[in-house]
Amino acid sequence: MPDPLRRILKTTLTAIESGKEEIFYIAETSRTEMNRLTNELTQLKSDLSEVILQVDFQEKIDRRLRNKFMEVSRAYQKYTEKETIAAYTEAKDAQVLLQLLQNKETQLRKRRDELERSLRQIQVMIERAENLMTHVGLAINLLQGGTEALQTQNHEQRHVIGLRVLRAQEDERRRVAREIHDGPAQTLANIVLRLEIAEKLLELDPSRVKAELVDLKYLVRSNLQDIRRIIFDLRPMILDDLGIVPAIVKYLDNFQETYGISCGLTIEGREKRLLPAVEVALFRSIQEGMTNVAKHANSKKVDVLIAYQNDWTIARIRDYGNGFDLDSALNTPGEHFGLIGMRERVEMFSGFFSIKSTLGKGTTIELSIPSRHEEERLI
Repeated sequence: MPDPLRRILKTTLTAIESGKEEIFYIAETSRTEMNRLTNELTQLKSDLSEVILQVDFQEKIDRRLRNKFMEVSRAYQKYTEKETIAAYTEAKDAQVLLQLLQNKETQLRKRRDELERSLRQIQVMIERAENLMTHVGLAINLLQGGTEALQTQNHEQRHVIGLRVLRAQEDERRRVAREIHDGPAQTLANIVLRLEIAEKLLELDPSRVKAELVDLKYLVRSNLQDIRRIIFDLRPMILDDLGIVPAIVKYLDNFQETYGISCGLTIEGREKRLLPAVEVALFRSIQEGMTNVAKHANSKKVDVLIAYQNDWTIARIRDYGNGFDLDSALNTPGEHFGLIGMRERVEMFSGFFSIKSTLGKGTTIELSIPSRHEEERLI
């Protein structure tokens, strides 16, 4: 690749990555503001409900006192001047208080409507930022390594591959959102509830607060572990820092602990760093293969092999479980979409993907990707 083009690509990649950080900052700032406005809206609705009750109550008082003053005015012979003035003052004060409460209700309703409009606008902004981050992430991935594979494709094939990548990203986002909703989000809601209980116990029964705090500490630690696991599944930082092998070792440790399936790892050849996009493709493919083992294989053991050759990097996953019919699996993507996704990911890098499976004896998945090394990034 000519030096000028190499510099242009590097500058473009740097600018896009910086832009992605800015978009992420905008999204996170918007989420913070949305949480603040949501809390304010919740409190405001509570205040508005209380003011509405006060207005209803004051309207009854105002009506009663006005009727009383009208009665005194009509039968003024029966009442002294002092009683007449007192009736007028009471009616006037009630009317002024009612007007103040009505004005407060009007202001609260106006503020409520403003907050609801602001929340809708912020929600739209967050959705747009997330969609933009998805497209920017795709551009970064292509610039970091995927462009080599796309250069050999025609326009229609590139379009199809792009749609598949976006679909995979959306599926991943839904998976992460579901995991966060079912895991950390539920736990955090429970923690908030327990904190409110502890706050009340502090006034009523301080001796029970310590036990409650111990339970809370356990919940927080458990939640932290769930969040770290989700972060690792989403993008293991160890993959960027140390490479594919340490990331796989960490992943298999977590997999074995989670599913109780014995995992073996074999490394052949001299370990070396590959382009980030290639390492991500290998890691995701192994991750998807292991997920299939956990879901479908019913195997007590799985062996993983990573082989470094001069021009190729090979990954092999072998289980000893149920096995399946290959024709049915590959022609039914709705039920075995993971296998289709693995094959498409490997083929994006001009690699090869194969499956061998025997009913009752297990399955072997093997993928080979051209070894684009770290030092080839700027070639």
